[in-house]
Amino acid sequence: MKKSLYLLAALSLLGTNVFAKEVVAPAETSKEVIVEPVVVIEEAPVETWSFSGRTYLETEDFDGGSSLRWQGPGENIGDDEDGTFWGTGVSATKGKLTLDLNVEKRFGGDLGFNRPDAEWEALRVDWKVRYQLFANQAFHLKYRNEERTRDYSRTAYQSNWTRDRYELGTDFNHFNGMLAGWLVVGYDKDKSTGLNELKDAPGTHTISSERDNGWYWEGDFGPSFKLTEKLSLNPTIYTTGEMYDSYEMVETQLRVMMPYQATEKLTIMPRIRFTLERTQDAKVNGDYIRDYENKAGSRVRYELMANYVINEQFSTFLGVAYDDNTRDYKNADKIGGNEGKKDLDMWWTYIGLNYKFN
Repeated sequence: MKKSLYLLAALSLLGTNVFAKEVVAPAETSKEVIVEPVVVIEEAPVETWSFSGRTYLETEDFDGGSSLRWQGPGENIGDDEDGTFWGTGVSATKGKLTLDLNVEKRFGGDLGFNRPDAEWEALRVDWKVRYQLFANQAFHLKYRNEERTRDYSRTAYQSNWTRDRYELGTDFNHFNGMLAGWLVVGYDKDKSTGLNELKDAPGTHTISSERDNGWYWEGDFGPSFKLTEKLSLNPTIYTTGEMYDSYEMVETQLRVMMPYQATEKLTIMPRIRFTLERTQDAKVNGDYIRDYENKAGSRVRYELMANYVINEQFSTFLGVAYDDNTRDYKNADKIGGNEGKKDLDMWWTYIGLNYKFN
C-alpha cells in the first residue's frame, strides 16, 4: 500500500507531459488518501551579542637570595623585581567576532607587611579584536598601551617608562587536536625617562630619555592525547624572542601538561616548563655580546593549576608555580654587574574569577 502511495505521488509530481503518448486508463475508486508533502522552512537563528567579564590577581615573588646584575657585586635586588598585578576585563562576542578590553594595574617591589609601598607602578591597557576566520583557526589584532612610574626615593633600577605595542596573533586547532596552540608577533615602541644625579651637586638631577624599539614573537603549540576518559597529555613547544635596539633574547621550552577531569566541575592541570635554551645579548658600542644564558635544565618551572565551574555563570581559575632558575652571566667587564651563575628563583600565584552575563 505504501509503495503504491509513493508511486502515485511521484507520478503526480512528474506531470502529464512525460506520459502524453500513454493510454490513460479510467480512474479507479480508491480509499487511499494522498497527502501532499509539507515543506517546513526554518529561519536562521538571529545572532546576538553575548558578554562576559573577569577579574584576577597575580603575584611574582622572587626569593630573597635572588640577585640581578644591575646593582653591582654583592647587592641583591630581588625585591625590586617582585610584582603584584590586579586586572579586570570584559569581552563581547557576536557570531565569529569578539571584542575584548583588559585593564591591569601593576605594582613593583615587595608588598609585604614590612614594605607596603610600591617602588614602581604601571597601568597596562589591552584592546583586542578577534575573528574566527575558519572553523579551526582564528586571528586577532591587539593594541597595548602601558605606562610605568617609579618612586625615585627608593632604590630601584627601573625608570619611568611607556610602551605602545601592536600585535597580530592566531590560535588554532588542526587535525583533531594533533596541532593546537597559538602564535603572536608584534612591534613595541618603548620610551624611558630617568633622573641622573649630578656628581658635583648632590640632590640635583637632570632628566634623560631613551627609546628602545623592537619586535617580538611568542608561541606555544603541540598535540593533545586522551589517555583515559578523564586524563589527557598535552606536550608543547614554546618559543619566544625579543629583538630590540638594546638587546636580543631567544628562549625555547618544552612544556608538558596533564589535565585531569576530577569532577564535572573541577579540572586539575599540572604542568612542567623545561627550558631547553635561553640566551640574551646586550648591545655594547654598537655590537651585541652575550649578557647571560640558560642551558638545558638550568631553568625548570613547576605549575599546578585548576579550573572550577561554580555554576552556569561563574567559574574560577587558580594557579601556583615555582620557577627554579639559574642564569649564567657573561662579560661583566664590558656590561657591568656580576659574573657567573646567579639564582633567580620565583614563586608565582594566580586567582581569577570569570562571569557570563548572558
